[in-house]
Amino acid sequence: MQFVKIAKVTDFDEIRFKKFKLLARNVAVFKDPDGTFFATEISCKHQNWDLTTGAFEGDIVTCPRHHWVYNIRTGDCLTHDSTRLRRYGLKVEGNDIFITLTPIEE
Repeated sequence: MQFVKIAKVTDFDEIRFKKFKLLARNVAVFKDPDGTFFATEISCKHQNWDLTTGAFEGDIVTCPRHHWVYNIRTGDCLTHDSTRLRRYGLKVEGNDIFITLTPIEE
């Protein structure tokens, strides 16, 4: 699995997520309150709307366009029979955050 450096841990001192474009896909790295990080696709499967503009409750996000609801950590759509959001491998080395170039196979 090939990893690329995408951010620094200190980038998340005052924010929960940071958006990136990775090989033409919209991806975000998220930081949980316990300090763990994960990376997932952030385009709604319905009409590719940016999920980071939606309403968050913990790991649950509601797309502001048509109210599709996702678990942003697992990628599962909770309101429709839909494919999951792609998830990406992530590792932290010191202050550097790396993610995989391609999604995790599930």
